[in-house]
Amino acid sequence: MRKIALIIFSLAFIQSANAKSLYEQLCEFNFNWKKHANVAPVGTAIDFASDQKYVQTHLTYVLPILRANPTDEFTAEQKKTRLHLISILEKYRLAGRFPVNYFRTERTPIFIDEDNTHCALGYLLEQTGLEPIAKEIAEQENYDWVKDIEHESIPHLQVLSGFTVEELKLIQGAYDFYMPNAFYAPNKYEIPQKPEVIEAFFEEGSGRRALGGDESVNTWCKGEGEDGVLHGRWEQRYSARLPWIIGYFSNGKRTGQWREYYQGTDKLCRTENWRNDKLNGIRKRFSREGELIEEILFKDGVAVTKTNYDLNQSLRFVRKPIDSTNVYTEIYTIEGALLAAGNETVHNPGGLLWFQNIELTALNTFAITSRDISTSNSYSGDDESFIDPNTGSGLYNTPPLVEYKKVGDWIFYREYTADYKNDTTKLDLLNGLKRDFEHNWSLLYNVLHEVEDLDLKSGYDSVRIAYRDNYAEDFYGYGKELYTHVELRYREVRRFPMYANFNPQRDYWGGQQHSYGGGFEKYHAEIVKIVRSVGQYNENRERIGVWKYFDANHQLSKKEIYVQPEGVSDIPRVAAR
Repeated sequence: MRKIALIIFSLAFIQSANAKSLYEQLCEFNFNWKKHANVAPVGTAIDFASDQKYVQTHLTYVLPILRANPTDEFTAEQKKTRLHLISILEKYRLAGRFPVNYFRTERTPIFIDEDNTHCALGYLLEQTGLEPIAKEIAEQENYDWVKDIEHESIPHLQVLSGFTVEELKLIQGAYDFYMPNAFYAPNKYEIPQKPEVIEAFFEEGSGRRALGGDESVNTWCKGEGEDGVLHGRWEQRYSARLPWIIGYFSNGKRTGQWREYYQGTDKLCRTENWRNDKLNGIRKRFSREGELIEEILFKDGVAVTKTNYDLNQSLRFVRKPIDSTNVYTEIYTIEGALLAAGNETVHNPGGLLWFQNIELTALNTFAITSRDISTSNSYSGDDESFIDPNTGSGLYNTPPLVEYKKVGDWIFYREYTADYKNDTTKLDLLNGLKRDFEHNWSLLYNVLHEVEDLDLKSGYDSVRIAYRDNYAEDFYGYGKELYTHVELRYREVRRFPMYANFNPQRDYWGGQQHSYGGGFEKYHAEIVKIVRSVGQYNENRERIGVWKYFDANHQLSKKEIYVQPEGVSDIPRVAAR
């Protein structure tokens, strides 16, 4: 009876919280709205589909206030700047790219989040050339309201911008991690719920309840604590028989080990460790077969080192961040032998964290895509996707994952495994690389396969490759009495979609829409790089051997053969053929 009463009380509380006016919702997002009740919007509460819509609604009603407020006290220059910043704020609202609360379970301001996404005030600083100041505030007072920020730039921003301090306070907001009103979504059992002191059960007819009259075995969500403060275990189950998310709180802050299972299974997906509401320790990820595939070391919420395990090739990729866009990467065998090392840039079209290049879990995805989530979809099966059977679209608009692109010098080392034999037999390029670089031979072969007359002798002890944006431009091979320098240069070409009836001249024109195949389609050419020329240098940077040149279709257009070394600016002794 106590449990039933508790769940009824909790549901009543949530329903009453849900039945608010729009004005009260805005006050929850920013308590400074209470000072503007006379100009605040009226109407019933809105069922926001995402935190993104919530933030956009807040800014939608802030902007008219900014435009209507008197500006007599400002100089002409301040008025001009003010109008300019209001237009920037409008573009910021429309773009819909707002910070995400990754590490706190309560709503809180975030000046700059872990994806380098700025709040409205941080964005205004960035757009006025004051990005270093925005970074300083983020480092020292990232979760503070304007009234609590002590950085000396806030008064400066007020003077510069032509906004009053009260207006700056109103522009700010507090961001959430979890989907609004998830407790009432049609597919609520598929959605990570915001932890709270509650005990809720699977409903009759949901297909998730266990048979029998014992209500305790049908727990859906349960959070331990008192007076609304979580203290103890939080659990959200996928069904009466299957776990999903289990973790712990200490006085309202995440602590201890958290576990997440692959949805709809009893297979452990990841474990992570928290202390004082920050990730501390190693987060481990497991494949659906139960094998360890990723480890990330966190210290006070910051990712320090990331290790991915390529189980097919028996490799470990260890990455350490250099800055927000670069990482240093080392590649090892599972046994620990160093095979290669170099820098990579983070290619991040989805705005993710630098280490997110692996299948996103439900919690990962929710934190990242809470900017724009539809609640109208239904769950498709036992994986982590939520698919609308009518549209085929997912509940999570999952962003493209982070990719790593090689830049600068990379070193590749010859492999001396337990089975290695000092074979001095002269082999062709392919078999020589397979012998000496068991794990990286295909990468090296892709660089060298167009080169003619390579004399490998006993093979390379190490290789250095200079990369630009993941394309090898210079290859240096070093071995006993062996030196190879191969230069590759590229041209950018536009590659069109390979549809049976697609005609670039007819159907493509600047990415515009054209009638095609009975309807309208939008085609965008992909810009790729293909080899333009390839050839060798000797130690004195003189051209030697065969140099090859290719046209835009990668057809051989010219050959130059150097019968003796020539300086780079010299004319070849043998004419092209």
